[in-house]
Amino acid sequence: MIVRRATEQDLPEYVRLARRFHAASPVSTAIPFDPEGFGAFYLNSLENPDIGLWLTEQDGKIIGIAGAVVYPMYFSPTHRVAQELWWWLEPEARGSGAGAEMYREIETWAAENKASVMFMIALEDANSGKMANLYARKGYRPMERTFIKEVA
Repeated sequence: MIVRRATEQDLPEYVRLARRFHAASPVSTAIPFDPEGFGAFYLNSLENPDIGLWLTEQDGKIIGIAGAVVYPMYFSPTHRVAQELWWWLEPEARGSGAGAEMYREIETWAAENKASVMFMIALEDANSGKMANLYARKGYRPMERTFIKEVA
């Protein structure tokens, strides 16, 4: 198993897994997945040092993807924060250690990019309690909850 930064050549498979993440996310009921728009975002992100895109491969097959961003904290711009944007492991890869490898890679990237803190997100779904426990074991504590409502 290998965790590595995504490349332009990974685009088709990355978009396929991003679509699977989106379908599992509660945001899918409010905002449709736009493969062309995501693809453009993906390609632009490869050139942006403040955005990280990773994938996990096993036996030559991509089994997971993750994305994160580093930005100045609006309340204290001299401090940079890292925020996970998405995290997806194919169901058959869960529990294999792939998630832990991706986590280590992203947290290392955040530290290398001078982030003071890391924000991790858990979807509001059947696994949210499990994710809260996992993050707590890694030293994270709850910060806030996000709510969604269509306005247009």
